[in-house]
Amino acid sequence: MTEYYNVVPWYNSNEWHNVYNKIYNEDSKQEAHNMLMIWKARCPSLPSGIESTLTLLEVHLQDLNNFDDITKDHFLRLAYSSAIMRFVNHMLDTETAKGSSLYHAAKNLGVPDWIIDMRHNTAHSNNLPSLDLLREASVIGLKWLQKNYWDKYKECIQDYTTSEFTSGDVNGDKTKLTALLNFCLSLSVCMHSKIKKLSDISDIVMRESIVNDTRDLFGDQIDLSNLKTVSIMSLVNLMNHQSKKLLQGKNKATIVTKTLLGEDSLFLSSELVHYLSDHDFTRRRRLNRDYMQCFELLLVFLHSNDLIFEFVMELVHITQEHDDKERCLLAAIWLSEILKALKKSKEFINKMNRINSNDMRSRKRKELISLYHHWFPNDKANGLLLDLLKSAPNALLNINFVQTIISAYNPFLAYFVVDLLNLVEPHLPKLVKDKVCKLAHMISSPERLQTPNSNSAKIYTVQDLECFNSDVLNTPMEVEDTEPEWRNNEDVHVAIHSIPGTRGLWNISTLDCDWSVCPIGCLVQQNLKN
Repeated sequence: MTEYYNVVPWYNSNEWHNVYNKIYNEDSKQEAHNMLMIWKARCPSLPSGIESTLTLLEVHLQDLNNFDDITKDHFLRLAYSSAIMRFVNHMLDTETAKGSSLYHAAKNLGVPDWIIDMRHNTAHSNNLPSLDLLREASVIGLKWLQKNYWDKYKECIQDYTTSEFTSGDVNGDKTKLTALLNFCLSLSVCMHSKIKKLSDISDIVMRESIVNDTRDLFGDQIDLSNLKTVSIMSLVNLMNHQSKKLLQGKNKATIVTKTLLGEDSLFLSSELVHYLSDHDFTRRRRLNRDYMQCFELLLVFLHSNDLIFEFVMELVHITQEHDDKERCLLAAIWLSEILKALKKSKEFINKMNRINSNDMRSRKRKELISLYHHWFPNDKANGLLLDLLKSAPNALLNINFVQTIISAYNPFLAYFVVDLLNLVEPHLPKLVKDKVCKLAHMISSPERLQTPNSNSAKIYTVQDLECFNSDVLNTPMEVEDTEPEWRNNEDVHVAIHSIPGTRGLWNISTLDCDWSVCPIGCLVQQNLKN
C-alpha cells in the first residue's frame, strides 16, 4: 500500500476483484484456484495474503474432491496441517518480527488461540489434529484473510501501466502529483511560519489537509495517531525520500510544470502576491522575502528533482505569449529570482570543488546555508537559496541555447535578461552583456523612441539611438566586468525605423532587406550573406 507502483501478477484491477469474488463463492472456488495458479506462474513470490489463501483454498478443494475416500484421510490431514502452519507463519510474521510471541501476535490480530496450539502440535507432536478440527481452522483462516487482507486492499487496488500514458493514466498520475505539490506547498508555508509540529497548525482545514495528503501519499509509513509527535521536518524528509518514485518518467516534468503554472495556480496568483508582498510588487516590481519563502521549499524540491529547467522554460513561455500582463510581469520577476538562486548554487559548488570539500555533501541544508553565507558574505540576505549541492541546468549555461531566448520578441525580457546572461559559461564580456540588456530595454519600451508629433515613420540612425540612452536605459545593470571589451566596428552604419502601432517590431530602412527577419545580434550585411 505504501508503494506508488508495484509489478503484480494480475492483469488489471478488474481481474483482482473477479478472483476475490470467486474465492468466497462456493460455486466458483475452482475457477478462483485456477486464476491463483496463473498468478503463481506469473509471479512465484506472491503477497503473503494471496499465498496463504491459495494454500488453504487448494487443500479445501482437494478435500471436496475426495470426500468419500476414507483411505486418503491421513494425506488430507497432512495437507491441512501444512496449510494452516503456513497461514500462521505468513500472517503473523509482521508481529513476531517485532519480538512478540505467536500467542501475543494472534491476540493482536484476532486469530484464535487454539489455532496456534494446532500449529504447535503439527510442528512438534507425533499426532496430527482431527480432520474436522483442521477443516474448521481452514474455514476460519479463509474468513480471517477475507477481512484482514482482501477487504483491506479492495479499495486500494489501482491500475498503472509502464507503456505510453493513456488519458486515464495521465489523469490518475496528475491527481497524485497535484496532491504531492499541494503537500509540498503546505509544508513550505508551515516552515516559513516557524511551525514545528503538525499539532501547532492553528488552521484546522490546513492541518486536516496535510494529514489527509500524508495518508494518501505515504500510507502507513508515518504514525499520525498523535499529531504532537509528528514534526514538519519529518514530513519534509519523508516527502523528499518517497517522492522520487512518483517523479520517475519522461512526462512527469510536464505534468508538474502545468500543475504549478496553470491558470488557477497559487504560484502566479496576483491576489497572493499583492497580499503578501504589500507594496513591493506594485511599486518596485520585486518580490519580498515573506512572499518568496512561501515557495522556497517547493522550488528547492523542483531543483533537487531535476524539474527546475522545465519550470523555468514554462515561465519564459508565459512572459512571451500570455495575454495577462500582470501575470507576465510576475513570471518575469520570478524568473529573475530563480536565475539568481541558480547562479548562487553554481558558485557554491565551484567553491566547494576548488577546496575539495566533498564531505559537504553529507551536511544538512541548514549547515550548507550557514556555510554559503560564510563564503559569500556580500550576498543579499533576502534572496532565494535552492539546492546548494546541485548546479544550474546545463542548457542555461550554454550561450547557444540562451540565444534562442533572448533573440525571441519578449517585452518582459528586460526583467531577467541580466540574470540569464550571468549564468552563461564561459563568462560573456561586459560590453556584450551591456548591449544585449540595452536592446532588451529598447524592445520593451519602443514608444519612448518615438517622436510625439510624428505622423509617419521616422528614420533613426545609431547617433539618434545614442541620444535616448539616458532616458530609455536608466535601469542599473548588474553585470560582471570580467572580460575585455570587444572592438567596436566604426564602419558599420545601421539605419532603423520604427513602425507606428507595432510594439517592439523593427524594419531596416533599405530596399534590399527586411529587418524583421534579421536575428537580433546579427548585422544586416551578415543576414544578406546567409
